[in-house]
Amino acid sequence: MPLIFANPLGFWALLGIPAVLLIHFLQRESRRLAVSTLFLLERIDRESVKGRKFDRLRQSVPLWLQLLGVLILTWLLIEPRWTSARSVQRVVLVLDHSASMEAFQGDLATALRREIPPLTALVGTTEYTLIESTLTGSNLYRGTSFEELMAVLENWSPSASTHSAESALRVGRSLAGAEGTLIYVTDHVLTEIPYGAALLSVGEAVENVGFTGLRVVEEEGIATWQATLRNYAATSQKRSWFLASGEQRTASRPVDLAPGETRTLQGQFPAGGDRLQLVLEPDRFTRDDTLHVVRPAPKQILVSRTGAENVAELIASLINSVDHATESKAGEAPDLVFATYNPLQPTALPAVSIVLLNQEVVPQQFFGGAIVAANDPLIADLDWQGLIARSTPSIPLVDGERVLLWQGDRPLILAREDGRKRQLVFNFDVVASNAPRLPAFVILVHRFVNRIRDQKTGLESLNAELRQPLAVAHDTSAEGGPLTLVSGKGRLTIAHDKVRFLRAPEEPGFFQITLGSELLLNASANFADTREADFSKAAAFSDLGATAAKISERRTVSDPWWQIWLITLTGTALLCWYYLNRPRKSDDTLTA
Repeated sequence: MPLIFANPLGFWALLGIPAVLLIHFLQRESRRLAVSTLFLLERIDRESVKGRKFDRLRQSVPLWLQLLGVLILTWLLIEPRWTSARSVQRVVLVLDHSASMEAFQGDLATALRREIPPLTALVGTTEYTLIESTLTGSNLYRGTSFEELMAVLENWSPSASTHSAESALRVGRSLAGAEGTLIYVTDHVLTEIPYGAALLSVGEAVENVGFTGLRVVEEEGIATWQATLRNYAATSQKRSWFLASGEQRTASRPVDLAPGETRTLQGQFPAGGDRLQLVLEPDRFTRDDTLHVVRPAPKQILVSRTGAENVAELIASLINSVDHATESKAGEAPDLVFATYNPLQPTALPAVSIVLLNQEVVPQQFFGGAIVAANDPLIADLDWQGLIARSTPSIPLVDGERVLLWQGDRPLILAREDGRKRQLVFNFDVVASNAPRLPAFVILVHRFVNRIRDQKTGLESLNAELRQPLAVAHDTSAEGGPLTLVSGKGRLTIAHDKVRFLRAPEEPGFFQITLGSELLLNASANFADTREADFSKAAAFSDLGATAAKISERRTVSDPWWQIWLITLTGTALLCWYYLNRPRKSDDTLTA
C-alpha cells in the first residue's frame, strides 16, 4: 500500500527536534545551598556558575520523551494516507470541439501536463477517456497511458461551430461513473457546468482579424466577388491581404481597421478563371484568414411549354424569371414542362410539369369561401388571401396528391409526387385570375422549379460553409456506384446509405464530389461562424485543485490509528511534565 502525505507542510514540525536538543545543550545556573560542614558534600563535577551556556548533551528521560512527542506531532500533522496499487480512477475529458480552440492547442497541451498528473498520483491505475463535445460517434482515446493521450491531441483539429456541450457531458458522466472525474476543457470560463464536471479553461484574449462573409454577383457575364473583413479586437489593427488565382497573385495591399470595424473588399474574377483565394496576413487564429471562392453556377434547367396561346406570354415571363433556366431545343429532353389543361378538352399531363388550368372561355362567377393553406414547405409563409379566381370545372383528382390551397371546398393548388411523377397543378384559370400579380404565385413556381433542379443529376458550383449539409442528386441504383469527396485531405468514399449525412469538409479549402468519372459538385468550404472568431471573452481558469483533494479523500485511507497516536502524544507530554517537576531526593536530604 503506497504511502502519501496529504499535508506535506506538516514536516515543518520536525524543526522541533533541533529546538529540543538546543535546549538540552544549555545548562542551568548552579543553585547555592547552605550547609553546616563541607565534608557532607560529595565530590561533584565542576558546573557553570555564570548562567546558561553550551556545555554537553546530557541524556535524560525528558529529552527522549520530548523527541518522541515531536515525532508523533509531525506524524499527525502530515496526515498520512494509504492507497492501494489495485485502485482504479476513471478520468473523462470532454474537449470543446469549437473552432476557437484551434488558437490554444499549444496551451492545451501545457495545461493538461500541469493539471492531470496530480489527479492520478494517488491511485494505482488511471483509465483515460477522451471525447469531443460534438459527440462525433467515437472516442478520441481510451486507455491507461497519459502519453498516448497527449499523442492523440497532437493530431486533434477542433472545427465545430458554437454549440452546447451538455449532451457530451452527460455521456462523459456515464463513462466516468459516480466516483470518476469528469473534466470539461474549453477556452472560456463558465459559471455552471452540469453533471458535476470540473472546468479547465486554456483561453486568453486574442487580437483577431478575419473574413466573415462572401457574396458573388454575376451580371451580364461578369462575376464580382464581395468579401467582408472584421476586426474583433478592442484596438486598431493593420493587416495586409492579396488575391491568388492559379499560379498568379496580386501584390499585398494594406488595410487598417478600427476596433470592431467591418469592411467590404470587392473585385472581379480573373478572366477565364472560376476560382480564387483571398489571403489575409495570418494571426494566431488562422481559420478565417483565407477565403476560398468559386464562381457559383447552379444546375441548368431545360424547360419546354405546351398549351394554349393565351397563356404563352404568362409562361414566357415565368421562364424568364427563373435563374439558369433555358428552353430546350429540338431533340433535347426537358427537365420541366409548362403545360395547360382545359377541363372541357382533357389531355394527359407531362410527368414533370407545372400545369395551369385554362378554360379559354372566361367564366362569370368567382369562387367563394375562406382561403386555407396547407402546412407544406412548398407553400409555407405565402399569403394567398388576396387571390381572386373564377369558378371553373376541376381537374380530375387522383389518389395520393396533396392539396396545398383550398377556397371553400374547392382545391385550388395540388402537388402530385408519386415515383417519377412530379406535378404542380393550379386548379383554377390562372389567366382569368389575379394570381400572376401575387408574389405568392411567382415564389411558389420558383420553389417548385428549384425542387426539380435539386433532384436533377448534373454539375453545380457553389460556396459553402464548413460542415454545411449538402444535397447532391445522383444515380442511386447499384450501377451508379458510391460518391467520392475529393478535398485537400484526400479522397473520401461515401456509400449510398450515408449520402443523407453528406456535409462540406471541416477544413477550409476547395473540394469536389464525383460519381465515377462524372463531376457533380465543384465547391469551396469557408469558415463563417463569427462567434468562434471573437476571443474577447476567452480566459484561463482551473478548478482541478479542489478535484485533487476530493480524489484523495475518495481513493485513499487515513491513518486508522490516529486516535492512539493522539493519546500517546498526550501521555508523553504528561510524563515529561512529571519528570521535570518531581521533587529531587538530594533536596529533601539536605533540607533534613
